[in-house]
Amino acid sequence: MANLNPLTLISLLKGGNPQVIAQQLFQNNFPSNPNMQSLMQMAQKGDSRGVQQFAQNYFNQMGKDLNTELNNFIQLIQNN
Repeated sequence: MANLNPLTLISLLKGGNPQVIAQQLFQNNFPSNPNMQSLMQMAQKGDSRGVQQFAQNYFNQMGKDLNTELNNFIQLIQNN
């Protein structure tokens, strides 16, 4: 993914529709990545279980915990 400043991301999320922003980020940064395209399709269909499973697997592969990272992200948004 392109180097996206976390503060820029937070600003985008606060100022717009998160779903539209996420779609634009995926389309611009992962146009030919089949895994990310599959994730986007799950999200567009409302498959929240599939999206959550994808996220859990992704973070596990990185040696991180999804819940911890999500909580950190939420705190970052709330503090800015």
